[in-house]
Amino acid sequence: MIQAFRILCRCRGTKVQTRLMALGSIFCMLYFLVVTFTVTALAWFEILPNLYPHKPDSITSHKIVISFVFMNAIGNCVLILGTDTSIHRLSKELKKKVLKTKEFKNCAVCHEAVPARTHHCYLCEACVLKRDHHCFFMTVCIGYFNHRYFVMFCFYMMVGTFYGMFLIVMYLKLLFNTTFYGPQTFITIIYDLVYGFLTEHYPNEKFLFLVILMYCSLTAGMIAASLWFWHLLLVISGQTTHEARRGIARHTGKSYYRNFVDIFGKYWILSVFVPAPLPMYYDPLFEDYQKRNNKKEHGECKHD
Repeated sequence: MIQAFRILCRCRGTKVQTRLMALGSIFCMLYFLVVTFTVTALAWFEILPNLYPHKPDSITSHKIVISFVFMNAIGNCVLILGTDTSIHRLSKELKKKVLKTKEFKNCAVCHEAVPARTHHCYLCEACVLKRDHHCFFMTVCIGYFNHRYFVMFCFYMMVGTFYGMFLIVMYLKLLFNTTFYGPQTFITIIYDLVYGFLTEHYPNEKFLFLVILMYCSLTAGMIAASLWFWHLLLVISGQTTHEARRGIARHTGKSYYRNFVDIFGKYWILSVFVPAPLPMYYDPLFEDYQKRNNKKEHGECKHD
């Protein structure tokens, strides 16, 4: 987010499109943060005590689930933002190794030799290792070193927002006797609200607030669910978004499990439940390239 503010504050030298993208990043980040903290606080301090006034054990159970999901979502968010995915984290020895493999390209912006599958981001102003995309919700690029945190962030945001929406629906039933017949109810509520405003039968302020928050949770949950499903497919296929869209499959020869472990690391079970910078399984930035070079030296394959 800091980089996005820097781009907006620059007086010259930045394209209008880049400024708009930076502004969009800030808006998306604030949207997810506001929804996350508002729904969590509302569920913790108001919804649960009113839903279960005489069932402290039920309140405790819900709070344990909320705490676990919340800490994982925020923890993975912090790791996404705090992880350096650029080529600057490569040591001089590794940079020399890149040059020896002959599997590198020169960035026209950075004017540096970078590994294959590395792309320059104009918002982050850096070349990102195995760059997947620039995430507007995180305001940073998703690359090799923070991809697993992004996948788990999407998962826990999906669980958390849908869980929060469920509690809001239960609260609406309790306070206003709102009946939910199914997914179509989300459409009929909008119709009733619009009709009420047009006929000057304004809804209760608390009802309006809860309904707006319910739709915000639904929107955030659907976005998180779609992102999680898409990136889980990318992880097990060993591709990036750029490669998947263009049908590039030169790095997908390994098994689904190996592709999964490449991203989530040798302690992948812990990575799923604990947001921590655990060790990666191996160095994928150079192993595949070195294998191809060895085959070339022995005449086993042609140049890609």
